[in-house]
Amino acid sequence: MTSAKLLISSSSHTNEQLSTILSDYANSPIRSSKQLFGGYSGGSYLIELDTAPDGTASRYVLKVSNGYTYDNAEFMCRTASYLQSVGYRDCCLPIPKMTTEKQSPHTKDPYVYVSQREPSGIPAFLLNYVQGEQADKIMRDRPELAPNVMRGIGGGLGRMHASSAGIDRATANALGLRWYETDGGCCDVEDHVRDTILNKIMSDSDAREHEFLSFYQRELTSLKREMQLGKDCQLAIGITHGDPFADNILSNPESGELSAFIDIEDVCVGPLLFDLACCAIGCCFTGKYDRDIHGHGGKYKQVIDFSLLSALLDGYCTERKLPTVEVEHLVAYMRLALLCNCCWRFVKFNITMKEKDIPQAAKSSYLELQQRIEYLQDYKVEAGIQRLLKDLQKV
Repeated sequence: MTSAKLLISSSSHTNEQLSTILSDYANSPIRSSKQLFGGYSGGSYLIELDTAPDGTASRYVLKVSNGYTYDNAEFMCRTASYLQSVGYRDCCLPIPKMTTEKQSPHTKDPYVYVSQREPSGIPAFLLNYVQGEQADKIMRDRPELAPNVMRGIGGGLGRMHASSAGIDRATANALGLRWYETDGGCCDVEDHVRDTILNKIMSDSDAREHEFLSFYQRELTSLKREMQLGKDCQLAIGITHGDPFADNILSNPESGELSAFIDIEDVCVGPLLFDLACCAIGCCFTGKYDRDIHGHGGKYKQVIDFSLLSALLDGYCTERKLPTVEVEHLVAYMRLALLCNCCWRFVKFNITMKEKDIPQAAKSSYLELQQRIEYLQDYKVEAGIQRLLKDLQKV
């Protein structure tokens, strides 16, 4: 089991700066703060506030979202909060501010969740704290719990999708929810559909000569074809986490049961199949190759652990049965979800940050996901996944 993220820290904040941000949410002083690491796009802090009458501290997570506007962040929070309104609890949920100051140009409503007090103008918001350990760590440290972990993740994702399925664009707009085609989310897949990412690669003199470009262009054709299914109303639409990799999920380290999905920066209203596919590619690959099980002679460095995929899909289908079209297109969506994440790494570390002192491991991190795409192109692998899906549909 490999982590999908590298430990790259973001800039830190002083307690005074954190207190200024937190004044939007509570009048209580900070008892302690600890910066959390692991994400690419923002900084998170575990915050303890003196809020309880008995003197105990209340725990929260403060998220500082680099690269997002205030409106982007408000869309994220409103979309995640919608899950709470329909009874879903297996997610870190945003906490509204005590007061509001500015009208959002998109919704004409105040920023209910997003603070504008971060000194560099970066949006920040507060989330409830959930106890647990990252799912990828539990599966590495206690592999015997891995099927339980994946079954719990599948069940939690299935409940999320079942509770929110059927939201249309008009409803999303009326509620101020984030729509994947216009507002981001779902790994920014629409930026690929519209050639925004391709144009960014082509505009860089080094990137357009890189061998990655030809690979990306081949896969981009398939991505556009598959995403048309959503535009043609052939796929179920609802709330998607958008980035359900194992390091964005907390589980109970003793039982493997799901604690919560965390990191809501990609949450949006979008195709549910994209989310399930993203979870599969972010949780069910391993770098260890078992020749006896897969029978490909050690060709691939990245392979599906079919026991983990089976547990994920079993948990998911217990909560939401997959329609036939989603069964037929799951592997294709696994490839396109991988392409979004693979290309994000390539662009981030080889174009956007190429003038900075970036570790070579980060620059080449896209290759891990490229290898997964190439593996999923093997017809024997796709046939194995389809057999697994059909067996689950019979249960």
